Amino acid sequence: MRPQPIGNGLLMARASGKVAAVIAALQLQGPNFDNLISLDDAGWQEALTVCDRLQVTLYLALRSCEGFPVWVRERLTSNLADAARRFVRVKATYCEAAAALDEAGIPHLVLKGFTQSPDFVKAPQFRMQGDIDFYTSQEHTRAAVDALGAIGYEPAGTPEDYLNADHPPTLTRFGGWKWRGDLFDPEMPLALEVHKCLWNSDVWLISLPEVEEFWKRRIDRRLDTLTFCSLDPVDHLSYFAMHLLRDAFLCGRVIHHAQELASFLHQRVDDAAFWREWEARYSQRLKQMQAIAFALASAGFSSRVPEMVEEHIELLPREQRAWIETCGGSIFAETFRRSRDGRLLQFLLSDSTGAQRRILWKALAPGVIPSPTRLANQPKVPGAPQILRRRQPWRYPAYLASRILLNGAAVLRFVANGLTILLSNLGGRREARSQ
Repeated sequence: MRPQPIGNGLLMARASGKVAAVIAALQLQGPNFDNLISLDDAGWQEALTVCDRLQVTLYLALRSCEGFPVWVRERLTSNLADAARRFVRVKATYCEAAAALDEAGIPHLVLKGFTQSPDFVKAPQFRMQGDIDFYTSQEHTRAAVDALGAIGYEPAGTPEDYLNADHPPTLTRFGGWKWRGDLFDPEMPLALEVHKCLWNSDVWLISLPEVEEFWKRRIDRRLDTLTFCSLDPVDHLSYFAMHLLRDAFLCGRVIHHAQELASFLHQRVDDAAFWREWEARYSQRLKQMQAIAFALASAGFSSRVPEMVEEHIELLPREQRAWIETCGGSIFAETFRRSRDGRLLQFLLSDSTGAQRRILWKALAPGVIPSPTRLANQPKVPGAPQILRRRQPWRYPAYLASRILLNGAAVLRFVANGLTILLSNLGGRREARSQ
């Protein structure tokens, strides 16, 4: 795939035609549906599969469907209806879990999910939600897990599987439900996660101690029939921007996060009081990191950007701006998951030489390779019970060969992009000295 412009044209990505067509249709300014409308039925099926995988189906369903085939409009309308029905289950699940935590005397707040409404997404039922994320201070984490265990929730994995996570193993209570291949199944139970930190400095190797102050500024909110505790609006934006960066470090799928972050910037662009508070509240370091997330989201989805945010984007160090120009578009490509571009950004943001050495090792090493049994029995839905399947011996050597090829290509790209950014930075310094 050749690189092509994404969003407002500032970023380039090796995105497939279907991914590029979907992103073009989701632009906040100047959306373009031409490439989607020109698809035949098989192409539409692929595009909808892409939307499901990137978790943007509901966002597309809310756009004008004029020109879409009848069966596509019916599918999107059905997805919206199922999501609305599913929100009923979300509310019931939250109320039961929150009541268990309250009864155990555990202070907590809710992250992401329905708390994204209305700033990041118009209404809570228009956002796909597979779990509910609670946060409580680390001293209460064990008690919170025990309280949820008392109402039937069980860990979906071992602690070893979650060594680098911000929470203990995901908690599930699937009962008799079975996965039927429908991501919008209203009957799909929700998993629960109890976060023990808002930013894990030990894992990301970037120290941001002021993030712990977010807990002290938590607020009570009401949404629909729900009453809950969440982050203060300014801290909520900061947390979500950092969440996007965290997932980018891991080269995860962040397109839906970028779309929501761009939506926030777009509709809050004229809220001068909000941005004055944002400017005054945080250190230059934390605002700098958020500015990277804002730059990626706004460029990828053509959002308006507050003047104060634009100033912080322009003040980013040269090597960070070079990463955005060289690698930023890759977060909008499905191949991003097979790259090390996110690790390169983490390297540029890290605090020390020791941290950089550890990040380099993570970028260059192949990572954990699952055993044949574990690979064969990975659940189709995160947190779903494993179903033992018969191993097919020929598949594992093929998997190992593909890992070797993909990792080798990712390492070569990491080195090439790193050299490009280094040379760009050196060229900029020489230019500055000459002036």
